[in-house]
Amino acid sequence: RVERELQKSREEFAAAREIQERLFPKASPDLPGYEIAGVSEPAIAAGGDYFDYLAMPGGALGLVAADVSGHGVGPALLMAEARAYLRPLARRLGDPAAILTELQDLLAEDLGQERYITLVLARLDPETRTLTVANAGHPAAQVLSADGRLKTALKRTGKALGRQGAAPF
Repeated sequence: RVERELQKSREEFAAAREIQERLFPKASPDLPGYEIAGVSEPAIAAGGDYFDYLAMPGGALGLVAADVSGHGVGPALLMAEARAYLRPLARRLGDPAAILTELQDLLAEDLGQERYITLVLARLDPETRTLTVANAGHPAAQVLSADGRLKTALKRTGKALGRQGAAPF
């Protein structure tokens, strides 16, 4: 009986990982003048790590990296929910701070007191060559020069989602 339960648990985690892997981008965006890449290697079968490329108004590209607190299927479900909200918000709003402020409101009830999401969202405008960033408690993202040197660290602009409250980013 214990062996059957362990096998069932392994199969459920494998299914969760397969579903989560489908949520990650299949390819990096091709944006002239930029090299953009991302990868996620979960430590366990499924978890709360997330990165994505988002369509934004005016031909801009959204870049997102995030992590839900904790490990396992619960954080993976919360990240899938955050992704489901984030994509249409990015297409409609375009401003990283406004997107994170609205995302905070949408997720507040589901995150509860014990969970939170750190997330950095950048809007890259290829026409003006500007990068606009909002960072909800995530470690600083880095912008590198063509030769790989650090140009700037994109520091936090607010607390993690679930910890921010109603305050705007």
